[in-house]
Amino acid sequence: MKKHSEENRSDKIRKVSFGSALFDVEENAADAAGDMQALTGDEDPGYGMSSGTEDYLPAEQMPEASAEESEEENGEETEEVSKEDKSKKILKEVLDWVKTVAIGVIVGVLLVTFVIQRDNVQGDSMLPTLKDGYAVFTEKISTYFDNFDRGDIVILDGHGMEGYNHEECLIKRVIALPGETIRIEGGKVYLKEVGASEFKELDEPYLNPGVITEMRASGMAKGYNEVTLGEKEYYCMGDNRPVSNDSRNLGPFSADRIKGVAIVVVYPFSEFKFL
Repeated sequence: MKKHSEENRSDKIRKVSFGSALFDVEENAADAAGDMQALTGDEDPGYGMSSGTEDYLPAEQMPEASAEESEEENGEETEEVSKEDKSKKILKEVLDWVKTVAIGVIVGVLLVTFVIQRDNVQGDSMLPTLKDGYAVFTEKISTYFDNFDRGDIVILDGHGMEGYNHEECLIKRVIALPGETIRIEGGKVYLKEVGASEFKELDEPYLNPGVITEMRASGMAKGYNEVTLGEKEYYCMGDNRPVSNDSRNLGPFSADRIKGVAIVVVYPFSEFKFL
């Protein structure tokens, strides 16, 4: 029986050449396995027919191990990416915040320097329009073009003018414009506009009823009771004429002394109004 098996096996072996190597290939492994089973009596002879795969793990175990390792690696990579993305997001938010603050500061400085500012009213010279303690917003754009109108409430720099010895600026109303002639007489204000041949009384609805406009002796001596204004000169007075120190005593204000035009009362909030 053994001899017959070996003969059958030898009949079923042939030589196959791949390059310079020769390999014995079993064409009928099933017959060989059957013969071995017959000799040993085992159902599973465990005959070596691994075809060179004996160094690898069983196929059914490989996917499970690979999947676990892959999941661990992917989890670690995901966690690292998540931390990195979070750090980048925080850094971006901080930079955006810093940028926003910086832009706000720059815009604020530019606005206060060139466009608008807040001024506080001190004293009663502008009653009843403005009271002591009021805060106003003042626009500066008009000062770049010398664009002032009659009735504008303006911030004036009186430093160096005879009759003014305070550090603070003044706040007064524009009464007469460049080229006009103003006359103060009999408690009233008269204007002769450019090109006009006669004076006309100025209507001033912003004054308290019964208020009259009088000259001081110092102003009369300087000739400020009747003045023809030169180029870029403005005659300005406070609304509370009896207490206001203005062009009646200080003389006309040149355009470069006007630092802004008050446009709105912002404090107290209950007195909010445009001027």
